[in-house]
Formats: sequence, C-alpha cells, structure tokens
Amino acid sequence: MSRKTFKTPKIVSPGRRPVWPWVVVLALVAGTGWFAYDYGRRNAGYFADASDRQVRVLEQRISTLEKECKQQRELAARFQRASQIDRAAAQAVQATIKDLEAERAELRQKVAVLNTLISGKVTALEVSKVKLARNGQSNEYAVEFIISKRDKGGERVTGQLELRVAGHQGGKEAVLKDTQLGLEEPFKMGFKHFQRFEGKLKLPKGFTPGQIVIKGKPAGKKFKKFEKRLKWSVALG
Repeated sequence: MSRKTFKTPKIVSPGRRPVWPWVVVLALVAGTGWFAYDYGRRNAGYFADASDRQVRVLEQRISTLEKECKQQRELAARFQRASQIDRAAAQAVQATIKDLEAERAELRQKVAVLNTLISGKVTALEVSKVKLARNGQSNEYAVEFIISKRDKGGERVTGQLELRVAGHQGGKEAVLKDTQLGLEEPFKMGFKHFQRFEGKLKLPKGFTPGQIVIKGKPAGKKFKKFEKRLKWSVALG
C-alpha cells in the first residue's frame, strides 16, 4: 500500500513591493508627454523641412519631365522628316508628350500649393472655374474665370493679370500673350473677396493651343504672385 506524500507549505516572508507598477506609470507619463510635444510640433509648423524636401523632389521630377518632353519632340521631328512616316509611331510619341506635359502641369500646381503651405500665409489668391467656349468653327473663344482670396479679411486686392496661351505653330512651340490673343487691354484685379473675369480670345490661323496660363501680379506685399496652368482641352470641356 503506497503512502501519500504531502508537500510542506512554504512560508513567504513579506519583502519589498514590486517595482514594475511604477515603471508602467512612468512610461505612460513619458508617452503622454511625448504625444503632447509631438502634437505641438505639428501645429507649430516644425514639419516645414519635410515639405521643403517634397518640393525639391517634385521640382526634380518636373526637370526630368521637361527633358523627356524635349527628347520626345526631337523624336517626333525625326519621324516627320523621314521619307516614309510611320504614323503609328508618330502618334505614340505625340500621346507620350501629352501625358508628360499633363503630369508636369499637375506637379507645378502641387509645388505652388506646397510653397503656399510652407510660407504659412493665408493671404494667397486662388484661380478657379476656368472655362472656354468656342464660337462655332472659328478661332474665337469666350473665356471666363474667378479669382478669390483664401482668407476672410477685408483688404482690397488690386493688380495686373497676364493671360497666355501656350501651344504649337508651324511645328514649333509658341506662346501668345494678351494683345496677341485679341484682348484690347490686360485684365485688372480690383476686389475684396472675389472677382469674375470674362473676355474673348482670337487665335491666329495654324496655331494649336495646348495650355491656358493665368498669371497674377498683386500690388503691394500683402498678397503673393500666383500662376494657374490648365490644359486647353480641360478648360474647353
């Protein structure tokens, strides 16, 4: 008959209290402090360096796109000079050029927005609702757009606007400005909150428009210069 064995209970003498609860409390306090500090840094604009780096990356991409556009145009010119033109290849090159130009325009807009954010100013001006309408089959177009302030201040905005149309004529790049577009005089800004602009443009024969460009030069130092680029086909709808 086997004997049952009994374990003798251990007597635990009271010792020091465990330290880990205090470690956890200190970690929570430190984490909360870091979160508050990090949140303050974000709101105080300490991430301008990151935005600067992003701007430099975008500007480098724009430079690359411009080089690629130039190479594609040279390739298209060689196709056109060849005795036997490969239409499919020429069309592919032209499509590539359009895609590169569209990406470049989009990146320029992003750079402009980032520069505005980095500056920390809310007195920037914005161009919106750019529309073009063709008058029948002629080379005449009606143009309209709106310029507004991003802030709600009552300061009056004055200054000059420059309207340009970039495109091609005779196989070469060309840019038409105010009077070359049939405008009697340049647009002028004069508003507190926003202003609608309307006009009629007349393009010369043989000119193929690619982009419409609106550049603003506000008077004084309160408001910054601005530029809006939009594909002609997009504005035409």
